[in-house]
Amino acid sequence: MTQNLLDLAGIDRPMKTTLRDQIYTRLREAIMAGRFLPGQHLGIIALAEALNVSAMPVREALRQLVAEGALEMLPNRMVKVPVMTHERFRQILGIRLLLEGHATELATPHFTDAQCDRLQELSDGMAAALAENDAETYFALNQDFHFTIYKASNSDVLMQHIRMLWLKMGPFIRLSYNQSGVKATEVNHGEAIAALRAHDPVAAANAIRMDLMEAAEVIQEVNPAAFTDVEPEPALDPVDDE
Repeated sequence: MTQNLLDLAGIDRPMKTTLRDQIYTRLREAIMAGRFLPGQHLGIIALAEALNVSAMPVREALRQLVAEGALEMLPNRMVKVPVMTHERFRQILGIRLLLEGHATELATPHFTDAQCDRLQELSDGMAAALAENDAETYFALNQDFHFTIYKASNSDVLMQHIRMLWLKMGPFIRLSYNQSGVKATEVNHGEAIAALRAHDPVAAANAIRMDLMEAAEVIQEVNPAAFTDVEPEPALDPVDDE
């Protein structure tokens, strides 16, 4: 999967944005979009080659992602996408229901027709990606759908916490890609758009919460190997060159 990351070489970037920051952002977005799966090992050299950069900025970016809990360090200094216990999964889901539902409620009163049209475009794009069995595009558009709503809450604090939760849950969200999961998403997204057009914050938030809950059910039922009954050890700090 590392070869799917976009090449950073030659990108013009603002003077205040370091290469390490760009690599961190690219890896964070890849994790949030589910491009790495629970339990997958990530090597610095392989990532550096995929990104066409040296190992040093990749190592620094991975350190930050380990510190944030998005990745974990193994005793051999390899980096791994975490698996988690069912209990931790349920706890994170509960917080997501609160925060993402609240962000939707805040966004609804001033959500515009143009923004609703954008959500419909994203939903249509998801349907097209599904028809082509393009999971990567499907989940990228799904993420855009949700964050188009959440950004309209105009709450930087909410957005910061929601992004952190997506960073922890991204590898698992990808596991909801099956017939029942995508059908539920289509229905819930349609109901969310209708509620946002009607400026009904309760209905809009309920549609988003239902979307999160039904995806979580699919993940736990269909992908038991993504979970463990053992709490992970505390993350190690250094990242070496494997």
